[in-house]
Amino acid sequence: MKFKKKIASRIKQFREELELPQLELAKLVGVSRQTIYYLERGSYNPSLTISFKISEVFKKPIHEIFYQEPVIKNILEGKSLAELREVTEIAGINLEKLASLSEIDDEQLTKDFKEEILIKIALGLGIDFEDLFEKEAE
Repeated sequence: MKFKKKIASRIKQFREELELPQLELAKLVGVSRQTIYYLERGSYNPSLTISFKISEVFKKPIHEIFYQEPVIKNILEGKSLAELREVTEIAGINLEKLASLSEIDDEQLTKDFKEEILIKIALGLGIDFEDLFEKEAE
């Protein structure tokens, strides 16, 4: 899964707030300037080690930099209880399990739910399967 554009722009924003050139941030993190460039473009997914180093440099909690709101949360929030119950019937899951979707990211979503269940959830929500996931900015 590609690194999210929102997170990439957040990295650039924090770097600019500290008035750090890409090269200086790269030195502090222990990576090349190109790595920072690709991070800020959203085309590089950093390792946990790099993520923690960036967090240290920015003096911000890691979740403030790297947290990405699940797409499905926005979809579920716009639905009535009756609509959500209908989705649970179609997908064959309980309301609690459906509600848990709003707290997990795309990667966890695909780990916790089989594709066939996700397809049924999308059907019940009246959306395409792909719309359950974050779209990459073009």
